[in-house]
Amino acid sequence: MIDINIAFFWQLANFIVLLIALNVILFKPLRAIMQEREQGISGSLSDAKTAQDRMQGLLEKYNALLAEAKQKAAAAYNTLYQQGLDAQRDMISAERAKASELLDKARKEIAVSAESARGDLRREAEKLSQEISTKLLGRAV
Repeated sequence: MIDINIAFFWQLANFIVLLIALNVILFKPLRAIMQEREQGISGSLSDAKTAQDRMQGLLEKYNALLAEAKQKAAAAYNTLYQQGLDAQRDMISAERAKASELLDKARKEIAVSAESARGDLRREAEKLSQEISTKLLGRAV
């Protein structure tokens, strides 16, 4: 029985020495690598979260600037559009005034020409009536 006990203790001592050797050679470096890996992953996740938050902030800022630029562009467009309408109204008004002046001038010219034509017609009518009277009566009137 003593032999079994010595063999048992010998096996137990070998097992303990092997555990210590494996712990030093294999398990501690493996745990260190796993811990580094975990820290790297958590650091990368943290960096990714920070970058995503930063990107979200930049996107919101971009959208705000874009909306502001659209509002400014719409305001500028409306201002220019209104100025164009005002200029168009002024031009139309000026052209209407010119057209009215030309129409009044043409009416006056027509009235003067009509009056002149009436005068010419009266003179011609008088001449013609005198000629007709002279021919009918056979003497000058």
